[in-house]
Amino acid sequence: MNFSLRVRDWAVDFLFPRDPKVASLEKLSPSTILRILPRAKNIENKDILALFDYSHPLTKSLIWEVKYSGNSKIALSLGAILYDTILDEISERSLEEKWGDVVVTAAPISAQRLFKRGWNQAELLLSAVEKCDSEKHFQYEPHIIDKHIHTESQIALKVRSKRLKNLKDSMRIPEPMKTRDKCIVVIDDVTTTGGTFHEIRRVLKEAGVKRVLCVAVAH
Repeated sequence: MNFSLRVRDWAVDFLFPRDPKVASLEKLSPSTILRILPRAKNIENKDILALFDYSHPLTKSLIWEVKYSGNSKIALSLGAILYDTILDEISERSLEEKWGDVVVTAAPISAQRLFKRGWNQAELLLSAVEKCDSEKHFQYEPHIIDKHIHTESQIALKVRSKRLKNLKDSMRIPEPMKTRDKCIVVIDDVTTTGGTFHEIRRVLKEAGVKRVLCVAVAH
């Protein structure tokens, strides 16, 4: 970080002191997060991965800071863990099936939700992953998938069938020729019943994508 940015951050912190709880979350290193957070329960679909157990209070606090406060410091720590996970997973899968060039993208949110919130938490995580990829193992395209229809929040729907119906046909691939025969990794903050990833995988496969791996911070 250059000097002017350090001065800016110092001035912001001085004028608007950080909440102690948030400050403590920001100090957690990727290695500490890996050590203290419980792993996510197994997901039956082998093409959907999740790192941590969302029911754990600390997991939820970290994700909420990124999702509802746009906290880039926490996103960077989570992004480092996501990057290592994706790199290891693709390396392992490539032993059995050819992956070739991999494009990493973010799960989309609707324009209405983006306007209301101001950011897409999955894109914050994607940006953090890209910053960790100094050797450029992957390509990064944040807007491969477009959520062109605003839907009810998945949180309010507890039944998987209702979540799937809620998301049906809400997404599209604006430029399918750019993704045809590609291998895509999709990042999101949370997967619960897998409804969002299910719809994402469906539209990507219909657009001719060769392989799809979905990775969430928590489940």
